[in-house]
Amino acid sequence: MNMTPEDALIPLGFTETEALAYCELLRAGPSTGYRIAQGIGKAQANTYKTLSTLAQKGAVIDDGGDPRSFRAVAPDRLIAALTTRFTDQTETAVGALARLKNHGPEDRLYQLRVSDQVWAQAEAMIDAAAETLLFDCFPEVEARLTDCLARAASRGVATCGVVYDNVRPRPGGYQVVRSRTAEGILERWPGAELRLAVDANQHLLALLSRDLTEVRHALWSDSVYLSVQQHYALSAEIRLHALPEPEPEQAYAPHLSIAGLHPPGLRSLLGPRPDGRPVRNE
Repeated sequence: MNMTPEDALIPLGFTETEALAYCELLRAGPSTGYRIAQGIGKAQANTYKTLSTLAQKGAVIDDGGDPRSFRAVAPDRLIAALTTRFTDQTETAVGALARLKNHGPEDRLYQLRVSDQVWAQAEAMIDAAAETLLFDCFPEVEARLTDCLARAASRGVATCGVVYDNVRPRPGGYQVVRSRTAEGILERWPGAELRLAVDANQHLLALLSRDLTEVRHALWSDSVYLSVQQHYALSAEIRLHALPEPEPEQAYAPHLSIAGLHPPGLRSLLGPRPDGRPVRNE
């Protein structure tokens, strides 16, 4: 569905009536408030108030006559002015918010419910990493975070993780090992996964749809205790996947398994095999 010019202005801070009036002026050319009110189907008094507000926003100008004739500012000039104003307001907001009290770690778990929150949190964590950054992520997730991971490695953060595609030199020099069960995981896992532990003082666990637009599960925490556990869990997995490949008859490395390869929770998460057969502990 195509967005109308009026719809495009709403996210930029225009009311519906302001958007209608501005676009009507673009279509009709210089017009009086009376003509604009007729064109957009609004009361004349309300339309004049709207035109006054648009003038304050720098979207229209008038000739000062009686009756006044209004003209729309060219779209490129309007967008440039809005962009400058937004940048200035953003910088002001950053300065004002920075003066607020910054609370320390809260030792809690927080749910992230939309993908933008997941990416914003992951990028902020990676950019804040001081010493260590461990991760486990699917190829599409790594592609989304590659630049951030490369920046961390380039500034000397020990950055290492488990990946599910071919091991190749990564930008910035961050280190990866390929999961031994990559093919099976990519085939069976119910979404695209990201696990991230930064400096063992915060961590993020997220399961997204394969197109990365929907969040199925996502938790972030600054609990030091839980983050230490995630740090060492990821450390152990990185070392495990980096071990020499076992002989073909020991492909599943049963000597490294505790209480079975597929415990009940994992079987529930994976669901039945593609051929419909249930997953067992084979």
